Amino acid sequence: MNLRKKNAWFVSIFLLGMFGFTGLMTFYVGPIMMAKRNEVAQDQVLFKCREVLDSTHIQVQLRAWERPNTYPEFPVQFAGLNAPPPGKAEDPAVIAWAEAQGIPAAVAAKMGEASYKTLVAFIRRQNLFIYQADGRHSTEGLAPDSRVHVLVSGTNVNLKQIQSGLALHDTREPHAFSDQYAAAEAEARAAKKGLWQYLPAQP
Repeated sequence: MNLRKKNAWFVSIFLLGMFGFTGLMTFYVGPIMMAKRNEVAQDQVLFKCREVLDSTHIQVQLRAWERPNTYPEFPVQFAGLNAPPPGKAEDPAVIAWAEAQGIPAAVAAKMGEASYKTLVAFIRRQNLFIYQADGRHSTEGLAPDSRVHVLVSGTNVNLKQIQSGLALHDTREPHAFSDQYAAAEAEARAAKKGLWQYLPAQP
């Protein structure tokens, strides 16, 4: 093989290798790297709890690292929670909740206030990680009144409310942590915590 043919052969091999490398980066490695970068970016997404609206709803805002924060505030509701609304024993919402559970309105009012105050003390103005009802840690599809699981410093706030007997496990709609919440409710019931001091015996 003469020198000219050798050089042409090397150039062809080089170009073929570059073509293969470019294709590999474009169609395989590139998408994987982009997905990983988006995953890492999503893991850093924080929300600020601006206000506790009631025992099952909070007002949140996406955390911004620059000032002023121009992201909109919007309400979300705790997935898997059924808690008495804050209010007085004569409030219609409190009466309705108490009747649905078979307990006196005065008890519902007392426990609703305890649930609300616990949330205020625990998460108001705190940075939150928010997971959607199906367990996705993503802002895609997150909208006002979305059902969410809220974590503060690694603590699942929804779960904490159930463990303390300050809320019941709402099973009307499916969610990612149903088994955990059901187990927590069983423990709270057995220990007669919070609401379980007053709720009728389970059949």
